[in-house]
Amino acid sequence: MAALALLALLTVGASTAATRNSDPRVAFLSGGRLVVLDLSTGTRRIALAQAPVQALAWSGDGRLLSDGGRIVGGPTLPTTTLDWSPTGETAAYQTKAGAVMLWTPAGGSRTILPASWGASSFAWGANGELGVGRSTRARHDVWIWKRGRLTRVATATGSDPRPIVAGLDGRGRVLWWNDPYSSASLAADGLTLYANGTKLAQTLVFPDYVAHCGGRLAVAAGNDRYTTDGKRILLQGRDVSRDPSRSWVSPACNSTGTLVAAAGRNWVEPRIGLGERRTIWELEPQRAQLTHPPAGWTDENPRMLADGSILFVRTRETTTKDASTGTWRTVATGRLELIAGGRTRLVGTTSWTGDGFGGSYVQYYGHYRWPWLVAVTS
Repeated sequence: MAALALLALLTVGASTAATRNSDPRVAFLSGGRLVVLDLSTGTRRIALAQAPVQALAWSGDGRLLSDGGRIVGGPTLPTTTLDWSPTGETAAYQTKAGAVMLWTPAGGSRTILPASWGASSFAWGANGELGVGRSTRARHDVWIWKRGRLTRVATATGSDPRPIVAGLDGRGRVLWWNDPYSSASLAADGLTLYANGTKLAQTLVFPDYVAHCGGRLAVAAGNDRYTTDGKRILLQGRDVSRDPSRSWVSPACNSTGTLVAAAGRNWVEPRIGLGERRTIWELEPQRAQLTHPPAGWTDENPRMLADGSILFVRTRETTTKDASTGTWRTVATGRLELIAGGRTRLVGTTSWTGDGFGGSYVQYYGHYRWPWLVAVTS
């Protein structure tokens, strides 16, 4: 059985394989299905006919795709999120008990940190290393794991601290937020981002608020859980947004010097979901507004592709109430738009529906959860 599963997995990988630069692909949910779209040719295929609404991710080489712990054409691992290495086909995940595991097509799963070690979070670096946060009754610190060797690089501070790892920077330092009270409510208003022991900025704890630009680092800085209030883009510590009339979020960049972000009115919106109205801007090397969404829509989560094009999600959120049960449901609709060659074109549509106003993928104080639900290979 193991050999057959591996053969199926490798067959799926081969059928979707291409170089990341020449064949950018985007995965998204549509009508309960997981869809893969080739942005160069417009070809699309159904990767999963029945797909759970969980985090989507590509392997580092762009050959394998996961929806939560399910690998398309391969096994389902005991987790809701896989963190793929930026190169190759190695995934890291954490079991419900707390052990940190590595999975590869050839070797399957193996434990690298037992549950008793106390891993609180982890993320890959560029060279096969994991930044790992540790939080136990006695230890609250940050480590680098590489090929079985652990090196401590920082210590979290506070009365009950919890380190939240975001990744590694171009100098090999672990990027992590210090949650001094292990409080989700207090963390929602922003935490200090560190590189090993060096303070960088106060930011909200979202994956699209920290971006690597080759050897440089861009962050959306500013506290207060309202994403429409007082956020700015720092590039290597320098404010490149330079416009306090707007609140700037979701930086995206590449190694050749292009930096974009989403921005909207700088205010504390009285009704979340109606007042974001963001547009996509290029901040470097030139400064220009790139998009103009129609009324009722907001442009979110820009992604830089290797060829210089930009993918973003034009978003509208609505709520409906079931007359028979009184249950409220939130519906977020996303139009996947691609900016290339000075033109913007629609390439696909996606949506999710959630019960009530909570849940993992419901918009939170103006931050939309597309970073988890739209995955791009380059």
